[in-house]
Amino acid sequence: MNLKILPVVQSKCLRLMLLLTLIFGLVLSVDGNSSLAADTSFNQPQVVQPPVTGLVSTLSDEVKELPSDLIRWSTYWQMCWEPYPDAKEYELQTVLVEGKSPKLKRQSDRCFRIQAASNENQKSQGLLNRELILLMHKIQLGYRVRAVLDNNRVSEWSEVMAVGATHVAESNGQLSHI
Repeated sequence: MNLKILPVVQSKCLRLMLLLTLIFGLVLSVDGNSSLAADTSFNQPQVVQPPVTGLVSTLSDEVKELPSDLIRWSTYWQMCWEPYPDAKEYELQTVLVEGKSPKLKRQSDRCFRIQAASNENQKSQGLLNRELILLMHKIQLGYRVRAVLDNNRVSEWSEVMAVGATHVAESNGQLSHI
């Protein structure tokens, strides 16, 4: 290729890329009345009040003795909630420091359980670093839940519960942090 033509070709390619970027931007910003705009509300469920309530979270430990005076242990975090009237299922959403996950976990049970900490160490060390691991989860990871109803309806989201933290519902509906 002739070296004198190269700057002209590069300039034309750059202008074409700029034009395509502008067109793409216009297509994405077109008003919702246009057929070019994607209709994201088509399948969005109707949100109804109240949110899921009565959330309680607990921790439970499982310890297995191993040879050579070792143990393998796990701490499980469980979140449960009160039944929601007419709920068909429940959806859980992971909430991270970075934001809320777009993926939802759907289930029929009113409790959700995950392993929050684990380790293998000398038996004499007990549940080594358990509190530190749980603290890291409390800071970084949480879940919230909503009820799935009929006719494409869902409840509002519950409050976010931090993984590793324990909460018990009091008689007045408030949460007590343990």
